[in-house]
This record gives sequence, C-alpha cells and structure tokens, in this order.
Amino acid sequence: MSKHPFVKKRNKVKKKAKPWAFRFARFGHMANGVVYLVIGLLAIQTAFSWGGKLTTSQGALYTIAKQPFGFLLLSVLVIGLIGYACWQLVRTVFDPENMGHQLKGIFTRIGYLFMASIYIGMCTSAIRILLRARVHTSGEHYQTWSAKMLAQPFGHTIITIMGVIILIFGVGQVIWGLAGGFQKQLKKNEMTRKEWRYVEYIGKFGMSARGAVFGIVGIFLIRTAIQADPDETKGLDGALAEVAQQPFGSVLLAIVAAGLIAYGVYMFAEARYKRLNF
Repeated sequence: MSKHPFVKKRNKVKKKAKPWAFRFARFGHMANGVVYLVIGLLAIQTAFSWGGKLTTSQGALYTIAKQPFGFLLLSVLVIGLIGYACWQLVRTVFDPENMGHQLKGIFTRIGYLFMASIYIGMCTSAIRILLRARVHTSGEHYQTWSAKMLAQPFGHTIITIMGVIILIFGVGQVIWGLAGGFQKQLKKNEMTRKEWRYVEYIGKFGMSARGAVFGIVGIFLIRTAIQADPDETKGLDGALAEVAQQPFGSVLLAIVAAGLIAYGVYMFAEARYKRLNF
C-alpha cells in the first residue's frame, strides 16, 4: 500500500529556524558593520592627520564605549556580535549555503569558523570593557599569544598554518569581492535597480579592502613563524600601519580605510537583504 500523499509531502518539508533567529543574525550583521565603520573612520582620521589612530576591532569597541551612552551602545553591540558569531558557527556546522565537503567547501567553512572565533573574541573584549577590565592593545595581545605559541612543540608549524589560512582567506575575499560572488547571497527581487548597483560597487570595494588587510595579517604570522620573532605578529592595526609606511602611505591608508567603511555600509545591506537559509 502506498503512503498517503500528504504524508509524503510533509516529510519533504524542511524545518525552518524561528523568526527570532533570523532577526538575531541580521542584527549581528548590523553590529559587525558598526565596528568596521568605526575602524575605517579612525583610520581615515589618521591618514589625514585629523587626530585619529589605527585600531583593531577591540579598539573600535573601546572607542564606542567612551562616547555618550557608550555603555548602552556597547551592550547592544555585544548582543549583535554574539548573533554574528552564532551565524558563522551555523554556517560552519550546518552548511546552510550548501558549500559541501569538497576542498573548496571545506576551506570556506574553515573560514567561517575562523570568523566565528574572531567575533567570539570581540564579544569577550566588549564584555571586559563593560566590566571596566583592562583590555590589552593589539600588539600586546598578539605578541604575547605568539610568544607562548612559539615556545610550544610544533608552535612554528601551527602559526605557519594559521598564517597561511588567514592569507588564503584574505586573497579569497579579494577575489570573491571583485568577482561579485557575494551578490548571489542577496535578495535581488527585493532591491531596486539603483540599490543593487550601489551595493555591488560598495561590496566589491569593501570586501577587497578587508581581504587585503587580512592578507597582510596572514603574511605577518608567516614571518613570525619563519623568524621565530613574536614582534613580527601584527593585528588589524599593525596591518594598517604597514600600509601607511609604504610610498604614498597616507593615500593608500585613506583608500583602505574608505574600503573598510564601505564594508561596514555593505554589512548594513546584508542585514536587510541577505538570504539566511537555516
């Protein structure tokens, strides 16, 4: 006897996440956008000698905390960053975007896991700031971490692997951004032609700049392992400082900073129009 047709149809229905989970993830994208906007704006100020300074995501959170109603703003951002970290973990474990188990899909999902770890660290730093605890600067944090790692068996190998992963992630972000691959994740039918065009330009510029910065961070990690020198380890601010030290450094820094601002703006577009399949 054949199964009832309604039973068969019901078995094919994929269980969807609760609406609040989607809102939580979208709010996380907005929080991520705010952080990159602050980093980019501070870097722009540095490039034009307007009194800003190069900083990491943790420094951006500290800057937010010093503003009027900073405690409230940072508390809201913590919730959003937790949402973004959770979304990256969902992408890693459950593969809602069907990246698969081929080499490309595995590397992509490792990248998601890497991003989740970054945002979990950001959440930890934000909570420490809210608790009025001291937050280490980027140089202190990364150099202390790398020094401890270098002292461990296979520490050089681990740092090298991490550097290569971050470098590949950065290069991949540049290629993906320039190729416009991110647009496949957006709900084009809900956007006007002008919105679609602006998001394309902003996304390409923003992702390319962000990928370039991550690539520089990866190169610093590889140099740390090769030279066995923890002082070679740099965070986001160190990567931006390296850009500033090149010929026409102020111009290059201004371009990269504008790209990070563009990425922050693009994250707001993702918060509104990205397909979240989970």
